[in-house]
Amino acid sequence: MKTNKKLTLGFLAIAVIAVCVIMAGGPKGANAKSEVTIPILQHQKVETVENKSLGSEQQVLRLLIWEGYAPTKYVEEFEKQIEAKYGRKVKLQISFVEGGDDFYNPVRSKKADLITVGAELIHAEQFNYITNKLILPLDLENIPNHKHVISALRKADYLLSNGNTYGVPICQGPYGLAYNTEKFEKEPDTWKVLWDPKYKGKYIIGGKESQYNIGTTALAFGYPSELISSYDALNNRNFTEKLRQLTTNAHSFWIGQDTADDLSGLSLAAVWGDSLGALKKRGEIWKIAEPKEGTLCWVDNYAITWALADKPFLKKVAEEWINKLLEPDYQVDYIVREITLGPITTNIGDRLTAEEKKQLNIGVANVKSSRIPPSPCSRRDLNGLRIMWNEAMKGIVVEKEK
Repeated sequence: MKTNKKLTLGFLAIAVIAVCVIMAGGPKGANAKSEVTIPILQHQKVETVENKSLGSEQQVLRLLIWEGYAPTKYVEEFEKQIEAKYGRKVKLQISFVEGGDDFYNPVRSKKADLITVGAELIHAEQFNYITNKLILPLDLENIPNHKHVISALRKADYLLSNGNTYGVPICQGPYGLAYNTEKFEKEPDTWKVLWDPKYKGKYIIGGKESQYNIGTTALAFGYPSELISSYDALNNRNFTEKLRQLTTNAHSFWIGQDTADDLSGLSLAAVWGDSLGALKKRGEIWKIAEPKEGTLCWVDNYAITWALADKPFLKKVAEEWINKLLEPDYQVDYIVREITLGPITTNIGDRLTAEEKKQLNIGVANVKSSRIPPSPCSRRDLNGLRIMWNEAMKGIVVEKEK
């Protein structure tokens, strides 16, 4: 999450989203693998609605997601709604990932039912979630709000196969250059500000966002967007020195989702943007800049794993959870106003203030023209970039405080 959930978006042309949907969130990239502890319950046999008598036995729906995508208020509301509707208790068990790779092993071993996977990971060579039948086609009759999803995202190729839909976009945004308005008289217009000696020790970046940090460094130093994920193009002394400088001069690193505590008091950050709303409530105003080199973007999507292939009731509940997160309450009150990310639906105009409409350009476009997806990444490129990132982080300890 993407965190990183993972922004003060402006929207320019709906066609641009068709390009940007290749990028993931989270929030968020094919990152260096991190360890995540996934709670495992003794799994109860779940029978079909037709042959199971209604009762109070509690079942568990296991969500493996970016931090911030399942706020307590909405989880509790949903659990009550399901019990009232079906007379059956379903508990949402929430676990978080720290990087895009952290979904794969739990999905493969059937230890997760619902995931929020980034767009670029669904068909990634090392995962191939659809081809390998690790995620299930969705029954859109259980997701009526799907029709309100931005058209270019609803029909995005990466979500479709053989006439079936395998995922639903839930949130979007950039891996953006955020700046503390108290520290700047005007908005910074280049990513190179992170290499300005003036800001050494005064910025924070994602500690696990290897592909995003490498891509951003490549953009900053003049590489065309089609080469920002090419190991052969980037594997040279000048580039690796710039990448090492980015890591060693950072004040600190956020993990999974950027938070207000992570950014508070600093000057700059590379973030999903989850933290900006909380910072504003503290009176610390941060904004997302639009650097001239462009900004990498992501789209996070809910998908149902093959763990529910023989559990039709829980699969239906999972689809109803996705539907709930497409409602205006969640998209406006939480996505836009609480974690300041980009909404994914089009039926929210009457819920927004004039200022929000101006900021988001709702109904006009979906993402600024400066948003850039990463180049498709082969297994060789991905492995090479991971080695490059590990070298850049050598000797630097990145741990998330408990």
